[in-house]
Amino acid sequence: MKLFFINENLSGLSDSDAKILDSIKSTLLSTKGIEEVFTPERADAIIIQEENSFKNFRYIKDLELDALISAYPEKVFTINTDDCATGLLRGLYTSLPKYRFNSGLYAAVPYMQFPNDLVFAKSSDEVTPTCLASWRGNTKSNGLRLKMVSLLEAKSEFRIERTDSWLNHNDDEKISYVNLIRASKFSLCPAGWAPVSYRIYESMALGKCPVIIADDFVPPKGPNWNDFALFYPEKDISALSSFISRNEHLANDLGKKAFNAWQEHFCQDVIKEYYANTLLSLIRLTPKTSKEAELKRWKSLSLNWNNKWTIPQRLINKIKKVIYN
Repeated sequence: MKLFFINENLSGLSDSDAKILDSIKSTLLSTKGIEEVFTPERADAIIIQEENSFKNFRYIKDLELDALISAYPEKVFTINTDDCATGLLRGLYTSLPKYRFNSGLYAAVPYMQFPNDLVFAKSSDEVTPTCLASWRGNTKSNGLRLKMVSLLEAKSEFRIERTDSWLNHNDDEKISYVNLIRASKFSLCPAGWAPVSYRIYESMALGKCPVIIADDFVPPKGPNWNDFALFYPEKDISALSSFISRNEHLANDLGKKAFNAWQEHFCQDVIKEYYANTLLSLIRLTPKTSKEAELKRWKSLSLNWNNKWTIPQRLINKIKKVIYN
């Protein structure tokens, strides 16, 4: 298989940093049967790490105006870390919600980069949990979080901490976050801007069972998620406390299994290989398409409807903003 890699000099839509793609490139090229080519015409697949950004219906025009991507859309595969991503390009996504997910076009992957390095600092100290479950975060991204906080923050067996920070935490906040998870039997992981959150993987790395309250979360393949995570439906949030209490006896075993799953599938020692293998598998298994078919898919009713980009949906969203503001 011949691969062509896009960088910021070739496309304005490429992440100027592109650390993920840079880090897995050597792993891709060390795989038997894979070689790099330096013209897109010769490539079987063209790989880009898109810039992390909010993308709306106007991004379709950006893709059409990009000389390289618009010339070979049937070959392009992305690495995308956008919150609640759109799914315009085929490829690897950390945050594509279930209602937009098509396993023939996309693969879910864990985060490779995290905002809090302290999560992964090895500690020999054993911490005896002092609370049943905990959560620390910002409630503004999702009404579900506010409901959860309102239900649990007054309960003594839970530790709930609100913060106004958003990926700009100072060192004390980072330490508090890690200590809170380590002092808990379960780690609450409600949806935010996207169904997925860093907290899911951070909890695994810290040896805690993630309680995933995100109906549209797509678990990356590899581990058996039901072996170590608890999934809880958003619509039943009012009964979350009793659900966790009923499962308290499982906390220690689930936490150990969560850590083992992290070590085996997602930790720093294996994550490059995970990404490379997942990308190559997707390229091989994705049905062949044409330039015309891919351009048509970008403008299809199903993709635009799922992104709430149709004209009626955009009008409704504008009316809602006027009403609620």
